[in-house]
Amino acid sequence: MGLRALHFAFKEGRLTVPDYVQALNERVAALEPEIRAFEWFEPARAMADAEERSGGILKDLPLYGVPVGVKDIIATRGIPTRMGSRIFANHVPARSAGLVRRLEALGGIVMAKTVTTEFAFRQPGKTRNPWHTGHTPGGSSSGSAAAVAAGFVPVAIGTQTLGSVIRPAAFCGVVGYKPSYGAISRDGVFPFSRTLDHVGVFARSVEDAAWFGACLMGIDPRDEATGIRAPMRSLSVPLAPLGHAPRLAVVRTPKWSLASEPQRANFEQSVAALRDAGAVVREVALPASFNDAWAVVGAIMDCDAARGFASLESRHRLQMSPALTDLLDRGKRITPEQHAKNLARREEYRRWLDGLHDGCDAIATIPAPGEAPPGLANTGDAVFCSLWSLTGLPAITMPSGRGPRGLPLGLQVVGRYREDERALQVAAWCEGVLGVRMGLAGD
Repeated sequence: MGLRALHFAFKEGRLTVPDYVQALNERVAALEPEIRAFEWFEPARAMADAEERSGGILKDLPLYGVPVGVKDIIATRGIPTRMGSRIFANHVPARSAGLVRRLEALGGIVMAKTVTTEFAFRQPGKTRNPWHTGHTPGGSSSGSAAAVAAGFVPVAIGTQTLGSVIRPAAFCGVVGYKPSYGAISRDGVFPFSRTLDHVGVFARSVEDAAWFGACLMGIDPRDEATGIRAPMRSLSVPLAPLGHAPRLAVVRTPKWSLASEPQRANFEQSVAALRDAGAVVREVALPASFNDAWAVVGAIMDCDAARGFASLESRHRLQMSPALTDLLDRGKRITPEQHAKNLARREEYRRWLDGLHDGCDAIATIPAPGEAPPGLANTGDAVFCSLWSLTGLPAITMPSGRGPRGLPLGLQVVGRYREDERALQVAAWCEGVLGVRMGLAGD
């Protein structure tokens, strides 16, 4: 059941919150030992929260009774928040993140804390891909993507600095939505790179992702990114139809050679289907100045992290993974002048892409190199996501087929900065044309 359908089923009394949560608890009990999406989960507490929300005027709230998976770098009052690190093994926040308070005020339930990689970087957690447990679910929002794919929760929250929402969503065959930079407050979210970190959501349809994302958005004085530049336009939900076939710019990026043959073939088939349905499609090559964009985003992230982790590293470096300490060491070598130059380059990229959107409704590209790689030692490559994180553009991935191993493949739609509604409308149109329904992993 999708989020919107669930909302009306609760509101009209066709389903009770306790009955729904009990069904989820039973599904988690059956499948979680193998998938391992949750870092913290207490079935009895979930049922108590469900009982508390039963009946009354709360039924009018947009997230009334909705169980949510919350990535374990997001603070939850009275619930462990471990950051994927043994440093925080016993950490229980006294205050919830702003977005958690917001979802609870709108009637939502923190069903579980979902597994994250170490501090949302590369060191994998315990989660496995629910379509094939010998493969990675992606990361860093590993548990959030897997939990939605397996039907443990209808929606979940993740974060993305490079590709940590879009890539795991693609690997797990769900919809991932990374809003424009600053759309959702990061107050109470453990920072990795303050100039790149985004909060995003996972759902099983574009409409659900839009509904859930709209509930979490808003200006927050505790996060300056929510108020920068032009105010974020509010999303209208339910999402209105686009009303016309979109104009799509097909962007392969200079990294196209890293995509697998099945992913490339699936992309070509998807674009052909969209064109046949009426989309105006044109190929767009990024200018040569974008060749350095991947080095630029990496340097910005490294420098931000080195500054942000300085105090924690001074006390706990030996408890950090080699991948993280190597990054911090790289970041320390970047001078303030180099960092300022990289931030200026980002603005150049954003301006060029803004101009591109004068002639199109959205960009069509791929979300990942292909199917989820085998093994659990790494979470895959963010190379097809990081440009859109660098520039802060809204990005949505949706299932577009399966690869040779039967694992999901995806299509990514990228919109104009802070015009998320149009990007979501285009994504919903594409979703309707492609008609790929993955179902629930484990069924």
